[in-house]
Amino acid sequence: MFKGKSKGFKVAVIGLGALVVAAVVGILALGLTGSATKQQATDAEMTYTTAQAKEGQLTSSTLLTGTVKANEEQYVYYDATKGEIASIAVNVGDQVQAGQTLVTYESADAQSAYDAAVRALNKVDRQIYELNTYGVTVAETGDAETDQEAFSTAQRTVDGQMQDLQDARADAAAAVDKAKVALDDANVKSTVSGTVVEVNRDVTKSTTSSAQTVVHIVNSGSLVVAGEMSEYNLANIKKDQEVTITSKVYPDKTWNGKVSYISDYPANAGEASVASAGTGSGGSASKYPFKVALTSELGELKQGFTVSVQVNTDQKGIVVPVAAVLTDDDTNFYVYTYDKASKTIKRVDVEVGNADGENQQVTSGLNAGDIVLADPTMDLKDGQEVTVNDKTTD
Repeated sequence: MFKGKSKGFKVAVIGLGALVVAAVVGILALGLTGSATKQQATDAEMTYTTAQAKEGQLTSSTLLTGTVKANEEQYVYYDATKGEIASIAVNVGDQVQAGQTLVTYESADAQSAYDAAVRALNKVDRQIYELNTYGVTVAETGDAETDQEAFSTAQRTVDGQMQDLQDARADAAAAVDKAKVALDDANVKSTVSGTVVEVNRDVTKSTTSSAQTVVHIVNSGSLVVAGEMSEYNLANIKKDQEVTITSKVYPDKTWNGKVSYISDYPANAGEASVASAGTGSGGSASKYPFKVALTSELGELKQGFTVSVQVNTDQKGIVVPVAAVLTDDDTNFYVYTYDKASKTIKRVDVEVGNADGENQQVTSGLNAGDIVLADPTMDLKDGQEVTVNDKTTD
């Protein structure tokens, strides 16, 4: 009796369990169906904003770092080939003008060579003078034909001698010029006007390759900011662009300047070539020297300061909202254009330029007047029908 009841109880429990499972499955199925339906409804109801591609101007800024240096300065290095230094004509703090003698080397040998070259030139000049004055002398015989033949022969001889003397004079004049250069080299002159900031009177002949500075002159009234920019900045920064300069030493002050020079040749070309050859890759980005001329008062700005240079770039072109441009891999960019008649979108690949906080420059792929989705999502498809705010397409 007990066993029968037990068996029946188990059957009842199993049947109840099956009903519970079926109910749960049904509820989940209804839930999933409802969720899918809700998602479809959400997609169908989503409204996008559109914008018109238009001609516009955007401002972007590039931040560079540089060092304040003298635009005009001169280093006079010790030249052992000229011999010993006889005298240094300036002291630290002296104001010098371009063309002023700074350093004089022992020049006895150079002076002797120059004097000898001048004497040789003078000697040739005397010979030319004598040949011009007394060159053709013919003893006349009284016979016109004989005398004429003798004169012609003598004239040919004089002409040949004169040509030889002219050649000798050209060689002598070249020797004088060469000796004069050597003599002038004994007197090193200033190439800039400025202040003497360094004088070294203890230089000596050295077997090392390091250069020894004898005199250093700078023009402190002509400071520039010098630095190096990467190859990626070359497209956006041009000569004569205006810049703003700041220094951490005086954070509340700014200076104005203008880009005065950008090198066409990278400063680290040799290193980049070695890196590329050794690694098989492109190596680090090339660096191009640049200079910024200061256009405002120097004030507290001093030579040697490290400063920040902000270059503001204004560019005109086709612009769209920044959010309108999508990318798959930060290399290929695209937008969705909107056709009002069919209410569908089309994926259009574009090339981009600079951007500011609101607008993105599009350099190819769009024309002024094209309508694009201003807020596209990554799940949109080419040719998809979408709902948009009509006001933005008027």
